[in-house]
Amino acid sequence: MPFLSIVNVSKRFGDIVALEDVTLDINEGEIIGLLGENGSGKSTLAKIIYGVYVPDKGHVTLYKDGIPQHVFFTSPRDAIKHGIVMISQRPQLVEEISAVDNITLFLGVSPHIARKIVESTLNRFNIELNLEKTVNTLSYTEKQFVELVKALSYKPKLLIVDEATTYLPKDVRVRFYEVLKMFTSLGGSVLFVTHKIPEALVVCDRIAVLRKGKLVGLFSKGEGVSIDVVRKAMFSEISRRVQPSKAVEGFYGKSSEILRFEDLVVLDDYGRKAVDGASLSVSKGLIVAVIGIAGNGQRELCEGLAGLRKAVGGKIILDNEDITFLGAAERISKGLHYIPEDPFRDGVVLDLTIAENLRLFHKGRISGEIIAKVLEDLKVYPLNPELKVYKLSGGNVQKISIARLRLSKPKCTVVYNPTRMLDETSSNLVKSMLRDLASNNVGVLLVSEDIDEVLDVADEIAVISRGKIVKSFIATEPSIREEIEKAMTLYA
Repeated sequence: MPFLSIVNVSKRFGDIVALEDVTLDINEGEIIGLLGENGSGKSTLAKIIYGVYVPDKGHVTLYKDGIPQHVFFTSPRDAIKHGIVMISQRPQLVEEISAVDNITLFLGVSPHIARKIVESTLNRFNIELNLEKTVNTLSYTEKQFVELVKALSYKPKLLIVDEATTYLPKDVRVRFYEVLKMFTSLGGSVLFVTHKIPEALVVCDRIAVLRKGKLVGLFSKGEGVSIDVVRKAMFSEISRRVQPSKAVEGFYGKSSEILRFEDLVVLDDYGRKAVDGASLSVSKGLIVAVIGIAGNGQRELCEGLAGLRKAVGGKIILDNEDITFLGAAERISKGLHYIPEDPFRDGVVLDLTIAENLRLFHKGRISGEIIAKVLEDLKVYPLNPELKVYKLSGGNVQKISIARLRLSKPKCTVVYNPTRMLDETSSNLVKSMLRDLASNNVGVLLVSEDIDEVLDVADEIAVISRGKIVKSFIATEPSIREEIEKAMTLYA
C-alpha cells in the first residue's frame, strides 16, 4: 500500500525543466531508490516531497488508513508534521552545541524527554554514538549518524535519504544500510536518492530512474534487474571505461620529477599528527595515486600540499623549488593546483556564475565559446554559463570545480576523491581528463579511497595508513588489487 504518491509533478527554474510530469508511488515498508545522472532532477523531486520547493504542476498525495489526501507542503516544517524527514549529504547541525542538544531542538520537547527518546532510538536500532560531544568535535561520519538518529527519533513515516551516504566509508555505509532496513521492517518507508547503481541494487526494493526530469524506468528487485539494465535507463549514451596508459615500464628513467614531499607532517583540526612523516614523488606525465581507508590522513595531506593547512615538519618541493612555506595562492601561481573533495566548501564560489568561477583561477581572458565547450564536454546540465552555481546539483558543482583543470596549465595537480559525487558517465569523463593532463606532461597526484577509481587511471599507487606511505606499487604488477587491499588493512 502506498504511503505517498507523487502525481504528474512538474517543476521549472526559469528556462530549466527540472521535472516533467513525474508520477511515482512510495510504498509502506520499502526502500525505493531514486536514481539518475547528475542534474536529472533527483534532489528537486526529493525537495518537493520535503516542502523545500512547490511544484508548478501536479501534487503530492498522502494515504491515511488507505484514504488518499492531497497535501500542499510550503516548507519542510509542513512535511515534518506529516511524518516526512530528510537526511542530506551535508549535515544540518548547530556546530557549537552537543549532538543531543541538536536532537532536542529538532524534536521540540524538553531535554529530559528528548534524552529518553534518543536513548530508545539508539537501543531500537542498535546504534553506538556519543551524543554528549559538541558537534564541531565530531567527524563527518559521526555527524551523519547524528542526523540519522535525529531523524529516527522523530519516528517518521518516510525518511528521505538524499545522497547522505556519498562521503561515508564503505564499512560505515553498510551499517547505515542496516539501520534503514530495520526502519522499513518496522513499517517505515525510505526514499533513497543516489547516482550509484551498485549501491541502489544492494539497498533498494525498487528503483525509479530519472533522466532529464522524466521518469524513464521503474524496476523491482528480483525481476531481472541488473547494473546494465539500470545503466541503460539512466544514460542516453554509455561511456567507455578509461584505459590507463600502462606505459610505466618505458617511462621510468625518462620522466622528471615535478612534485616531491619528504617526511611531511601535517596536523588535523585537533592538533594531532594526521600526516606523520609521509614521503612520495610525482613525475611529469604520470598519475600517482595515494589510496587508503578513510581517515588515514588523506584530507590533511591534500590540504597540506595545497597550502590550506600548515606543514609542521618536512618539506614540499615543486619543480625543484621549496614551496613548504608558501601560501595557497602562491602555490597556484607556481603551478600547483588542487581539486578538493567537497566543492561546496573549497572548490567554488556558490554566489558567482559558472563562467565567473571558471575565470577566477585563470590568467588572462577566456572566451564564452571556450567555456561553453568545456561545459559541454563535461556534460554540465543545464548548459548555461551565466547560471549561479548554487542552482546546480551537487554533481554539477563538482564538475565546475574540476573544469578549471581544462582551462589552466598546471605543472602538477592534486585531486582528492574527484568522482565521489559523480555518476558513472561523469566519472569516466573526469578520469579521461586526468589521463589527458598526464599525456600533456602534467604530474597528477590522485588521492582516493576508491580502489576501482585508482586502478582505472593510476600509473603508480601508494598506500597511506596512519599518515604514512607504507607501500608502493607499479600499476602493471600482477594481483595488484589483492596486494593493495592487503596493504590497506595490514597497516591500519
